[in-house]
Amino acid sequence: MKYSKSLLNLALTALLIGCGGGSSEPSQNSNQPTSGNEQPKDSETPETPETPNNGPSIETPQANEDRFPTRENLNKSEWLFVEELSDEFNDATIALTKWDNDLNDWGPWSWEPDNTSIDAEGHLHLTISYEEHTADRTITLDGNRQTLSNDMFYKSGIIRSKQTITYGYFEARIKGNPTFPGASPAFWLYSNANDRNAAGMFPTEAEQPYYSEIDIVELQQREWSDITGTAKWDDEKVMDMNLHAVVRGPNGEQIQVRPHNSFSDLAQNKLLVDFDPREDFHIYAAEVTPETITWFLDGKQVFQKTNKYWHLPMRVTLSLGLRSPHVTYDCTGEYAGLPRCPVRAEKTGEGYPNDMEVDWVRVYHKVE
Repeated sequence: MKYSKSLLNLALTALLIGCGGGSSEPSQNSNQPTSGNEQPKDSETPETPETPNNGPSIETPQANEDRFPTRENLNKSEWLFVEELSDEFNDATIALTKWDNDLNDWGPWSWEPDNTSIDAEGHLHLTISYEEHTADRTITLDGNRQTLSNDMFYKSGIIRSKQTITYGYFEARIKGNPTFPGASPAFWLYSNANDRNAAGMFPTEAEQPYYSEIDIVELQQREWSDITGTAKWDDEKVMDMNLHAVVRGPNGEQIQVRPHNSFSDLAQNKLLVDFDPREDFHIYAAEVTPETITWFLDGKQVFQKTNKYWHLPMRVTLSLGLRSPHVTYDCTGEYAGLPRCPVRAEKTGEGYPNDMEVDWVRVYHKVE
């Protein structure tokens, strides 16, 4: 690993928060990442993006040039390109030295390596397909780990970096998938228990994180109102740039930090854009520092939040998750006890398979 500042920051953070032993929270493949999975609740009116077309031009490095972040008012000398966490997708197959595309399932669909591919134009395709099948899901019920075999109806694609990073600039050029509602293209960072524990960052005091997730973007969101039971934002131009975490409470309990509960001021960013993300590529990005998290769209800043809990080693992830109407959180019958489950009555092959596309993903680390 060549991004020394990230390791230094990680070590300093570990010294500050201390270290601990074994953990009772979910393991590496059952941390229940929320991207594309969380039950949305009522939220405020989406904000208008600060992305006027008449602003300063944004210089974008090409594949054969020196790499630097795509954003306004950039000092190129401040940034170093991180090759190990980046990809132009110019090879015929997925670079499995960098990416894992065969993750354990955590939602009411299956991640399948066959649903990831690269086309002749150098675009990563993450495909969601309709295919009835049975899959095992591991959950915790009454404090006990259990494996349940469930009927599922969709398979999809994901890639997750094999290396971790905590702070930096993360950007990807993405085109959304055609199906709306039904799926959610996502570009995000998330931690797992093994990486955290290896860094000596197990939480021993209140306010320290068990889990960190930064959603750089979740496209084409369709949120549900708990009050009306209907879709509140039935609009393909709404996207989320949210934060999620699980932190230690004062008595050792796990507290969920989510954009739709009491932490909405800290964790929620909702954007209503003036374009359809399914029609063309756009650059979605975030800068993560020890102090702040800042989101960018096509090189222009749209949101900024205080970085309170997002200091764990995280993995760069691109995925195409399943959304309403195919997913519910009211799980009964064979799905009882699961946090999310498929909606049998809504299963359909119409409109599937379809893809989200990624032209490139690039990661940078700030120079000391």
